[in-house]
Amino acid sequence: MYQRDVNEIKGFVRWRGPDALVNTGLFVLLTIQAGLSTVRGAMRKVELDGNGADCLWGKKRDGFEYLIDHKDYLYGKVYQIADKHGYESKQSCIEIIRLFVNVPNFGMVKAAFMAQCLGFDTACLDVHNLTRFGIPVSATKINMKAKEATILRKIEGYVNLCHTYAEHGENYEVSTAEYWWNTWCIYIAGNRANRALDTGDVVSRYHVECVTYGFEHG
Repeated sequence: MYQRDVNEIKGFVRWRGPDALVNTGLFVLLTIQAGLSTVRGAMRKVELDGNGADCLWGKKRDGFEYLIDHKDYLYGKVYQIADKHGYESKQSCIEIIRLFVNVPNFGMVKAAFMAQCLGFDTACLDVHNLTRFGIPVSATKINMKAKEATILRKIEGYVNLCHTYAEHGENYEVSTAEYWWNTWCIYIAGNRANRALDTGDVVSRYHVECVTYGFEHG
């Protein structure tokens, strides 16, 4: 699942440029406090109504506007980091999460999810994953008013946490990102909020359908 779908998202964003990065970020924003199965419909609302779409409640609208306003800078930085350190290094993961944690409403978890979608070796420790493994919520919270060194230490701790749990998982020979992606897709498949997404494979593929929404025939 991961190898097929994340590689497709990764290639899609690099090939289609800053607008594809915005689409990926919008997808991430729309997953916040929402069932995954609702996101494609929400993408459609944004296509029709722009930043006035009712699914962009709270700070989601701010996040979407930030992505649009900074798309060229963000796109350039993503590949500057990837080309300098590679997608697998811990330093890349720290820098890419630091880049995206500035997006309003992302926080560290969704910044990491954005990084994971782009092919970096980190993961989204959302409420499902915290519940699965009994990880305290405090491990995923970050104070953006802290000193820069403190912010970077917190992100480094998060990256290390992702790797530690993946290394002790039932399929630790795969990358950290792949372990979390595949096990999460299987875990949430068919649950109350995602009954139409009834297998891990369908859940994983749905990510691609959402991220590429609006670009399918372009």
